[in-house]
Amino acid sequence: MTLAPARWLIDACLPCESYSEIDAAHANDFLSDLELPGLIQAWKLNRTLVTCGREFRGLFPLDLYHPGLVIFEEIPISAAEVERNLKHFEFRIGQYEGKLELTGNRFVIRADKEILMIEPAGHEVSLEPWKEIHVIKAHAHAV
Repeated sequence: MTLAPARWLIDACLPCESYSEIDAAHANDFLSDLELPGLIQAWKLNRTLVTCGREFRGLFPLDLYHPGLVIFEEIPISAAEVERNLKHFEFRIGQYEGKLELTGNRFVIRADKEILMIEPAGHEVSLEPWKEIHVIKAHAHAV
């Protein structure tokens, strides 16, 4: 993910309320484009699609550029829940210090619990960098 904040396209299956703490547009804001599938609409607007569409999980046969997909495992009940989880998602991706891109990747949010990355073969891997072991060399200081 770049240093710029993420730009989200909230799919029609998710709450259509205002989002004040994230850069989010709702699919319903683009009434003339409602016939476009969410991924194409997201590509057209250069926004990451946030959806509850299960068809984006598993093996992904389309090898095309997309600005990222975030799939809620369960449909959130409010915009506040969507916003809270997307802010946490941005924080979690930021922990990878640019080594993990939003663009071209798919993720699953288990609301308030866990974030998974979907590999091209369809396997879902937990994103928990705090569980990774990092070895830091200590320098001996003379006393």
